[in-house]
Parts: sequence; structure tokens; C-alpha cells
Amino acid sequence: MVAVYDLLASYYDAVAGEASTEAAFIDGIIARAHPRAVTLLEVACGTGEIITALADRYQVAGLDISSGMLGAAREKLGGKTPLYLADMSCFRLDVKFDAIVCVYHGVNHLLEFAAWEGFFDCVYEHLNAGGVFAFDALTKGSLQSMASGPKIVQRFGENYLRLDVRSSGEAVFDWNVEVFELQQDGRYELLTQVIRTATFPPDRVLASLGERFGNIETIESDGGVNDEGENRIWFVCTKPQSAVQ
Repeated sequence: MVAVYDLLASYYDAVAGEASTEAAFIDGIIARAHPRAVTLLEVACGTGEIITALADRYQVAGLDISSGMLGAAREKLGGKTPLYLADMSCFRLDVKFDAIVCVYHGVNHLLEFAAWEGFFDCVYEHLNAGGVFAFDALTKGSLQSMASGPKIVQRFGENYLRLDVRSSGEAVFDWNVEVFELQQDGRYELLTQVIRTATFPPDRVLASLGERFGNIETIESDGGVNDEGENRIWFVCTKPQSAVQ
């Protein structure tokens, strides 16, 4: 997965689109759950579009497994913003945060539920008491719908992206990515990568979160959602005030 996103780093923002709606949605979640939040970590931050949009509201930091993505984030955020190169399922930082978020269904890149739980454990360890944890996940139904639908073709500048989602097991889906990059001689070079994702039943996710967090809420994907038919569930919860720091 690291090599995939290193390759896509220079195209990611053009393909993903403008992040202000998503950032405003996240800001609203945090404001309701923890109005006095000051510090925020985005896990799987990619090129940093979300934390760039939130940097005037919070002291932001980002974490990602791709050095290419973090390089793009560094160009936007400057040298003072902490950016951590780490695996979201097993990171260890010497700092805690008031809010930790994971956006654009980053958790679906973890293919085993044990890795999802490792992620939840890491978040718990890096949240201040009373801190808020929010993340979104693609549902199995959404991925099945995408797999049964037509390929997505998107133009960005003079280049093209073609995306084809295919089922690769009971709850595993491969995103076949093709980038047609215009060369100086007018021809197109084809870059191909496969991104594998997995999804798990919401009830199982809720049960796991309940072992660690409180005030658990789910939100259907009615805010900050793109127009490509993605059906996401947001999970929002807090670290208990009584938790030992």
C-alpha cells in the first residue's frame, strides 16, 4: 500500500477534489463532542488537505504510512506542523491529542479486524481523557454497489484516472487504479496500481469501540459526502474522563 500512495501522491488532490466540505463536517463533529478541543491528529492524513483546512481552528498534526503523501502535506503545512511516518495500526508517539480523526475511509485499508482493533488501541493511548475520536468507513453494501457498477473515469488537467472496484472475497475489495499521464511528446503513459480494502459489520466495530470508548454515536453519510455513490458510516466516540492518563 505504501508504494501505491507514493505513486499517487502527485495526483491525489486533483482526483480527490476540494476538502472544505469534509473539513467543516469534521469540525462540527468535534465542536459537538469536545468544544474545548485544541490539538488534533489526523491518521492516514494523505496530502494534508483536511488538516490544512482545519489549521486555523486547531493545533494540527498528521500521520501517514506514505512518505510521498507526507511530502505533499509538508509543502502545504510548512515545517512546524508535526507529521509522523507510521503505520496507523501500531503507531507510538510521545504526545496526546484532544481529537483524533481518520477521514476518507482510511480504516478500510486495514485488511484484518485485528489491525482495526490495533488502530483503536493506538487512538485510545494517544487521546487525552475526554478526547474525541471520529472516523468513517465504507460499508459492504457500498463496496458491492461500486463493484457491480461501471468503471469511474475522471479527468484532471490533461491526465485521466480510471477506477474499477472488484470483489476479492467475502469482505475484501480491490480498487484497480489506472492513471493515464500525458507525456511531453503527446503520448500517454499508463500507471497502474491495486489498492486492497476490507470492511467489517458495523455491529462488530461498535462492540470493539465499546470496549475502549464511551458516548458512541454513528452518523450515516449525509455530510461531507462525495457524489460517487459512496455510502459511509461515521463512528464518533470519546475517551472516558475517568481514564488513566
